[in-house]
Amino acid sequence: MSLKSMLEAASAGGTVEIADGWTQGRAIYGGLTGALLLAAAKGRVRDASPSGVGAGSGDGVAAGSLHPLRSFTVSFVGPATTGGVEVDAEILRVGKNVTQARATLRQKGAIVATALAAFGRHRESTIAVAPRHPVPELPEPGTIEPFPYIEKVTPEFYRFLALRQVGGALPFSGAETGDLSGWAQLREAPEEFHEEHLLVLADAWPPATIQMLSGFAPASSLTWTLELVSEVGPDTIPPEAVFAYEATTDASRDGYAHTHAMLWGPNGALTAISRQTITVFG
Repeated sequence: MSLKSMLEAASAGGTVEIADGWTQGRAIYGGLTGALLLAAAKGRVRDASPSGVGAGSGDGVAAGSLHPLRSFTVSFVGPATTGGVEVDAEILRVGKNVTQARATLRQKGAIVATALAAFGRHRESTIAVAPRHPVPELPEPGTIEPFPYIEKVTPEFYRFLALRQVGGALPFSGAETGDLSGWAQLREAPEEFHEEHLLVLADAWPPATIQMLSGFAPASSLTWTLELVSEVGPDTIPPEAVFAYEATTDASRDGYAHTHAMLWGPNGALTAISRQTITVFG
């Protein structure tokens, strides 16, 4: 199945066939996992009627309406492999301003990932704080060759994403810092760019911390939160968009690393803030 087909299937709920090539090691790529969970949550919200939604539904929004995504948190419970997975979602609450939903991914009856999504409408506020971090100064993306897909060397999903690294070092190279930067883009532009596509891109980079390892050691995301600062959709992001990316390792001890990253859209505006807890076995 294509990315579009997998997202459409997840939006409807039920079984999704994960196509070959979307793996990272032995597991499905985390960005795709997040995108499927978000598609399921959005599909459930769109299909829901105000009646029977749950607590707070009496002051809910109209059936089928969907506010912009504000925050999305994934817990990676266990690895999922290519093939069939089951995805379902439920609405937790529909309020006047915010709708919250939960989505779960299962394989062979076991939960492999679960996510919470918060959708919030635009509201007037007296507080407006400009982003403290401007878009980093990076060479033009066209001047940098993207990481190639090399069988059994780079993650398989690299065949679908173009990552052009500028700052930082390669994984497992014994670097002194855990920061990196570069450009990220889908190799094949979708018909329209949606929030699900941003999730696919936002998790594409290797965990910034693992470049500090002097040799190969397993590492994986434990939890991941993406906070959207700007609205993402066909009206704001072109299908061929290239996003600037900058990640920082905030702390690492006892086998767990904590990072945050920022993504800037084609117009240089801060689009999202990504935060991860990473397990490091080395």
